Amino acid sequence: MPKRRGTGPMPDVFETFAHRVDEADATAPPVDAVTVAKGAGISLGLIVLAGLAFVLGFWTGTQNEPELAYDHLVWEAVIKVGFAALCGLLAAAVVLALATLAIGLPWVRRQRERRR
Repeated sequence: MPKRRGTGPMPDVFETFAHRVDEADATAPPVDAVTVAKGAGISLGLIVLAGLAFVLGFWTGTQNEPELAYDHLVWEAVIKVGFAALCGLLAAAVVLALATLAIGLPWVRRQRERRR
């Protein structure tokens, strides 16, 4: 049987790690609100784009169902919904990958230009 800890007072986590939170990093660049807002806007746009791609992929999957003979009605439902969900996930993944490339490549070019 494992030994239990004593019932003494628990250490204060905020006091233990206060030096990590209170000290500001002098080498870090300041974060401005415009950069945060642009990042949040891009993230929200990617979420909406992925959601739309999933819905369109799911709809496409329901229109192009595989022609199979099913033994049971439950298996038919599982396979049809699974196929449509797989089509939706694939569409969302492809759209996210293309959007990330479309956003990331110009950003990398700008970063390289700044370093020169």
